[in-house]
Amino acid sequence: MGHMPQAASLFASATRTTAVANEAGTAVANIANARRVICLLDVTAMAGAAGDVLDVYVDVSPDEGSTWLNAVHFTQVAGNGAAQKKIAILDPSSPGTSEVNVTSDAASGAVRPAAWGAQIRGRYTLVDAGGHGQSATFSLKALMQ
Repeated sequence: MGHMPQAASLFASATRTTAVANEAGTAVANIANARRVICLLDVTAMAGAAGDVLDVYVDVSPDEGSTWLNAVHFTQVAGNGAAQKKIAILDPSSPGTSEVNVTSDAASGAVRPAAWGAQIRGRYTLVDAGGHGQSATFSLKALMQ
């Protein structure tokens, strides 16, 4: 890939209405040569109740898909939330001076910028707070630079 930017769709734009936990998208391979990854979450519509929630994650795999580490946990979106766009940047050139515990997912709204791997994927959880039908329309894209 070199230094030519490469765009990947981690989740195509679609309306999702089924309550799911940790629904993983298709992994995108060969990102290890990128210098950074810019992730764009584009929530175009939420059509549920306030108690419904959408969590969107970006995971990386350092070992070709056997182990997945959470690198981004976008801020949770309420079922009655507004359309919004958010970006998160993974940049291993500034890894910090302390270890990062990746045993569990990052807190809502947190980015672990030094998390890196050979593969990247999107993952989401859509929670129904009670029988009224949750609905989230969003896409997740990654630009490897």
